[in-house]
Amino acid sequence: MRMIDLIEKKRDGQPLSNSEIRFFINGFTAGDIPDYQASALLMAIFFQGMNRAETVNLT
Repeated sequence: MRMIDLIEKKRDGQPLSNSEIRFFINGFTAGDIPDYQASALLMAIFFQGMNRAETVNLT
């Protein structure tokens, strides 16, 4: 799994799966995902929003 794929997927309005959300959270907290990629994903989430399943999986 690559961060660029998650960023593009969310940018295009598609929902992220539970495994993709876990990949992001685990990678970012471990320091494996740089701030600029985390920022890009969070910006895509801000503009596209999250559905109920994504929100539940994130929290």
